[in-house]
Amino acid sequence: MRASLIFPPATDPRAPHLALPYLAAVLRRAGVPTQLLDADIGGLLALLTPDRIAAGVERLKKKLQSPGGPDQQTSTRLLRRGEALIEEMPGALEVLRDKKRFYDANRFHAAREAILDAVELASAAADRPIRYDLCPIQYEIEGVDEQRLADLIDATGDPRTNLFEAYWDSDLFPAIDAWCPDFVGISIVNRQQIVPGLTMARRLRARGSFVVLGGTVFTKFVGELLRLPEFFEHFADGVVAYEGETAIVELAAQLEGARDFTKVPNFLFLDKDRVRAGETHVEDLDGLPVPDFEGLPLDQYLAPEPVLPILVGKGCYFNECKFCDIPYINHVSKKPYRVRSPDKIALDILELNRRFGCRHFEITDEALPPRLLEKLADALLPYRGGNLSFTGYARLEPGFTPGVLSKLAAMGMRKLFFGLESGDQATLDHMRKGIRLEDVRPVLLRCREAGILFHVFSMIGFPEETEASARKTLQFFEDNVDVIDHPGNSFDIHPFGLELRTAYFSELGRLGVVVANELVRKDFVIGVRTGWVNTRGLSQDDVARLVGQYNDVLRRIFSRFHNHPIHLWPGFEEYAVLYADHYRERDFPFRTALPDDDDPRPFVISWTPALTVAREGDWMRVSSRWQTIEVDQRAFLMFSASQRRTVRELYAECIDAQLIDATGPAAPRMRAVIDAMIGARLLQIEMMVDDEARSGVGRRTERSMTSVLAQASPSPGVGGVFC
Repeated sequence: MRASLIFPPATDPRAPHLALPYLAAVLRRAGVPTQLLDADIGGLLALLTPDRIAAGVERLKKKLQSPGGPDQQTSTRLLRRGEALIEEMPGALEVLRDKKRFYDANRFHAAREAILDAVELASAAADRPIRYDLCPIQYEIEGVDEQRLADLIDATGDPRTNLFEAYWDSDLFPAIDAWCPDFVGISIVNRQQIVPGLTMARRLRARGSFVVLGGTVFTKFVGELLRLPEFFEHFADGVVAYEGETAIVELAAQLEGARDFTKVPNFLFLDKDRVRAGETHVEDLDGLPVPDFEGLPLDQYLAPEPVLPILVGKGCYFNECKFCDIPYINHVSKKPYRVRSPDKIALDILELNRRFGCRHFEITDEALPPRLLEKLADALLPYRGGNLSFTGYARLEPGFTPGVLSKLAAMGMRKLFFGLESGDQATLDHMRKGIRLEDVRPVLLRCREAGILFHVFSMIGFPEETEASARKTLQFFEDNVDVIDHPGNSFDIHPFGLELRTAYFSELGRLGVVVANELVRKDFVIGVRTGWVNTRGLSQDDVARLVGQYNDVLRRIFSRFHNHPIHLWPGFEEYAVLYADHYRERDFPFRTALPDDDDPRPFVISWTPALTVAREGDWMRVSSRWQTIEVDQRAFLMFSASQRRTVRELYAECIDAQLIDATGPAAPRMRAVIDAMIGARLLQIEMMVDDEARSGVGRRTERSMTSVLAQASPSPGVGGVFC
C-alpha cells in the first residue's frame, strides 16, 4: 500500500499548507509509504521559467493580431514586461529566497511584482480567458461559475482552462507514476483551488488512479454531495469531509483489504447510483503525531527560509460571531474548540525545528486564547535558546495583559492578527463579536510596549449597518494613529461578504436582507459577495464607495509606511513573521512617502525596477501595475540617477530643472506629486543607513534605468503628466 497526496494550485505559495503533512504523518505512522507533492508551487515555478515566459510573449503577440483580441493597452504593457522578465525572473526568485536581499523591501516588492506580471502574462496568453493571480488569490475562467456542477464538468474537461497542463504532463504525473500509489489524495482548502483541483482529479482518474478529495471546501457541501452522484462520476472515488486523519488510515486499510468503504469515517462515496457516507468521527488532537513535511520542497517556496504552520486547536473558543462560518465547519464536534496540550505543542515545535531547521512558525488557529498562549510560552521557556518566532490570530480581549504579552514576546511572538471588524460598539454587538471597544486601544498599546506587532482587520457593509456606523470604523483608525503607525503594523477595511453557513444568513428575514434566489440555487455556494440587498443599511454601491474613500484616507494618514497598494513591510503571515524577526533590533529604512521637509537625513529615490517605459519624443511613458504617467526626459533622468539627497535638495533640483514653477509654495505641490508616484509604485525610496546599503542601491537602480532609457520604444502616451 502506497499513497500520493497532492496540494493543487492556485494559492500564493509562500510556505507549505498544513493539511497534507498531518495526513502524511498518520499514514507513515501506520506504515503506509506516502509521497507529498505540492503542485501549487511546482505549477507556479513551471510558469515562471524563461522558456514559458517567452512562449507566453509569442502567444500574446498572436492574440493581439487576431480580431477581438485582448485589451491593447494592458497587453502592450505585458509584452514589454514579458521581454524583460525572460531575463529578470531567475533573479526575482533568488531575491525572495535570499536571506539578505529578501529584507530589502524595495527589492522584495520588485521581485513579487515580477512574479505577478509573469502570472498575468500567462493568463493573458491562455487560449481561454483566465484570471490567475497571487494577490489577491484568483483562478477564474470567464463564463465559468465554479458554484455550478455543470460548469465544473465543462471547464475541467477543456485543457484550455488549465494553465498547468504542461507541468502536470512533464513533471507531476511522471512523479506519481514512478511512485505507483494505490490511491491519490487531493486537498482543496480554498475556492481558488476548485477548478484546478477538480481538473487534476479528473485527469488522474482518467489515468487510472483511485482519487480521494478532502479539504475544507467540500466539507461545507456534505449535504449537496449526498445528492450529487454525478460529482463522483466525474471527479472522485470518494470525498473525506471534516477531519481526515483517521479516515485516510482506514481508507488505506480498506483498499488493501475488504474495500468496505462504509467503515471509513467521514467518507462519502458512490455505491452504484447512490452516494453513501461513513460515520462521523472527531479527532483527539493529542493523539495526532507531529505533522511530517518530509518530501515537500521547503527550499522552493517564495521565502528565504521555511515558515511552517502548526496547529494548537481546531474550531473557535468564542464561536459566536454571526458573520463567521467556522461554527458550521466545526459543528460535528461537541466542543467548539478542541486543543492540543501545550506540552505536546512545544514538542511539535522543537521536533520541526530539529528535523527541518525551521525557526519561524505560523499558528493556524482561527483565534488563540491568551491563557493557552501563556501556557505554551511556559512550556517553551526551557528551550528559549532556540531563537523561535511565531505569528497567529487572536481576539482583542483584556486577557492580553502586560504580563501575558511580555511572556509571549519572550517566547518569540512577533505579530498578532486581530479582528476588530467595526469601530462601532452597536455594530459589534449586532454581530455578536463579544469584544468591547474600550478594550481595543489598551490591548494594542500593550502589544506595542511588548514589542509585538499587530494587524487589524475591519469590514463595512454588515446587515443593517448605516453610513454613520461605518464611519466610526474609519474614525477608529484616525483616533489611533499614534498606536498603529509603525511599518510592521498593518490594517485593512474590506467589504462585508455574506456567508451561507452563518447566523446572519439564517436571520435574513429578520434583518431585512434580501438575497436573489438565483444566487443561492446553485450546487456549491459558499457565500454571496454581491447581489444581495441590505434594505435597512448600506447598499453594495455605498459599500464600494466608502471602502474606496476610507482606504484613500488610511493611505494618507499612514503615509510614511502605508501609502502603497500593498503593505511595504509585507503583511502576509509568513512574510510578516520573517520581517518582524529580522527588524526586531534593526531600523527599517524604507518608506512610502518623502521624509519631513526639515529631516536632514539623506535618501535615495528612484524608479522602481518593475516598470515599463516607452519613449515618445521628449516624453517618457512610465507604467507600473497600478498607474501610467508621462514625464519629460529631464524628470526621468533625475530619478534614474540614484544619488543621495535630502528633501530640500530634491526640491531645489526640481526647481532648477524647471520641473515645477519656482514661484508660489513649491514644496507642498512637489511633495504631493512625488508621494503619489511612490504610492503608485512608480518611485521607491530608501533612507541611507550606511555606506554598504547606499552603494548597493545606487548600483542596482542606476544600471537598470540607464538600460531602460536606451531601450525604450515609442508608444502612445496616456495617464498623468509630471513636468
